[in-house]
Amino acid sequence: MADLFLELLKTHGFWATLLWSLFETDLIFLLIGAFAHAGYLHLYSCFPAAILGAILHDTVVFWLAHHRAEWVRSKAVYQKVGPKVERIAAKVGAWELALCRPLYGTRYPSLLFWGLQKLSYGRFYLTNGTGLVMWALALTGLGYFFGDHLETLKQQVFRFQQWLLAAVVLLIIGFVIVRNLQKKRRARRVDVRTPEDVV
Repeated sequence: MADLFLELLKTHGFWATLLWSLFETDLIFLLIGAFAHAGYLHLYSCFPAAILGAILHDTVVFWLAHHRAEWVRSKAVYQKVGPKVERIAAKVGAWELALCRPLYGTRYPSLLFWGLQKLSYGRFYLTNGTGLVMWALALTGLGYFFGDHLETLKQQVFRFQQWLLAAVVLLIIGFVIVRNLQKKRRARRVDVRTPEDVV
């Protein structure tokens, strides 16, 4: 099946790229970069097709969450976890959609979360589209220049995404720990009174 689709990608570049990117939005950019370098497809028609397909893919996920937001918010699980996540998200802002793209496993939760927050479609397309184009350019460039070692390249990109996610999680944990320690110190300072303060 994969070989058939790769053959379709070579023979029907634009349409095959569009169809593929409706379902998978990372590997396709590596492939079109590698195939363009090898002369199998036209980069300037296939790259926009892949972007269009990826945007349509993300829009469906975002729309589903946007459309069902009230139902999800009424559930007990969301009411327990939701407010805390919303407070964190309010500090990060919608640009998290752009930043999450290279982080393994974070794109779908981000699309769903911001759909549930009823983020406007304008801001969704701006933030998500910016992240998509930047990540797509990086992957296509990698495929173009290092496409001779495609299998190794796929594994390295996957590993990079996992390491990047781990680094971000550790950074967030470190930030939360430092912040909590600072709050405790401040609370201790308020509680400790000098002899002069005691009447």
